[in-house]
Amino acid sequence: MSDTSVESESRKEALKKLKAARKDQIAAAAARLKEQRKAVKAIKEHLGGVELTVPEIAEATGLPASEVLWYVASLKKYGEILEGPKDSGYYRYRLGEAPAPEAEAGPAE
Repeated sequence: MSDTSVESESRKEALKKLKAARKDQIAAAAARLKEQRKAVKAIKEHLGGVELTVPEIAEATGLPASEVLWYVASLKKYGEILEGPKDSGYYRYRLGEAPAPEAEAGPAE
């Protein structure tokens, strides 16, 4: 075997051992990610065609309001949710529109 293939096998073995040692942490992270995706999906589904406040979203999804607030802030940051008018001290949120594709610009004359 060449030095490169020995190094490669050594790295593969080290990675295998590391994954085995951190199996519980990897599983916990995967479970958290699955729950986060589920929560975001629920929030987006409840915002389909309507504007809701954070407490209304929390009530509709069954998630704690503090958790909904974090998800809404993240989704707002990336344009997936838009902030609407204020209603009784709370902003109303709605789904963001998909950005329109940019028209191809022809040669400038």
